[in-house]
Amino acid sequence: MRTREIIRNEADSPTPKVLSTELLNAEEIPVKQTVLERIRASFPWNQARAPLSHSTLKIMNDYLEDNDLKALNIEFQTESPKEDWHRLQANAAINPLFKYSLGSANWFGYLIIKPSIWGKSYYDPYTNTLHINSNNPIEILAELSHAKIIQRQNYPGLYALGSKLPFIAIWAQKQKTNEMLAYAKSKQDWELEKATYRKMYPSMLNGSSIVGMFFGPFYLRPAISVGGVLAGYTVAEWEIAQRESEITQVAYPQKPENPVIKTDSQIERASYIK
Repeated sequence: MRTREIIRNEADSPTPKVLSTELLNAEEIPVKQTVLERIRASFPWNQARAPLSHSTLKIMNDYLEDNDLKALNIEFQTESPKEDWHRLQANAAINPLFKYSLGSANWFGYLIIKPSIWGKSYYDPYTNTLHINSNNPIEILAELSHAKIIQRQNYPGLYALGSKLPFIAIWAQKQKTNEMLAYAKSKQDWELEKATYRKMYPSMLNGSSIVGMFFGPFYLRPAISVGGVLAGYTVAEWEIAQRESEITQVAYPQKPENPVIKTDSQIERASYIK
């Protein structure tokens, strides 16, 4: 049983807990579902609480290893408000002004909304914690990229604030997209690169429609938002076509059908709540 004192001591240490070898090598991480979650999962369009698959774990392992994100806390499909608060207090990388204003507001918002119920994965820069609540590898990779970018900033608190503001958020989203594409290219993983184009470009161009959302007529705002998404899909497919012709020339190697997760992965340092 984890006591309050143990949790406080863990929060004071920058080293996250360890995933057991049994969990790391499992085909999937099982999830204990509440009655509400079982009712929610019964709808065919709402399967966000599916266990983490072998392939998703591998993508996480590889990214953590390749980018040396040792101090990143990871929570699998759970919310721990007390632990998050202790992590917020212990996070010396964020200026106290941002930490106890925006960070506290974030913490309170997540306490009320509970993103895990809705299957949303997200990175909280104020607690330096990645909350994984879905089995969507592109969504998880996007949040890992976001974590890497923020951790590399001289003023991470200021960057975290700017990444949520209109107009500046477009630039932050572009940075995250470029980071993901650069990583996929460095791994010569065409399927991952193609999925990144299709996931991130519509989101990025939808964000650019903020200009129209603020200055356009009220009745046109939904159409402007939809137009941004459609433009994103169009640009994504054009980029994919361009890249396919390049890839046929450089001949990316084929991926093995059953890749093995490394047991010495950086994800072993991630936190897991049973």
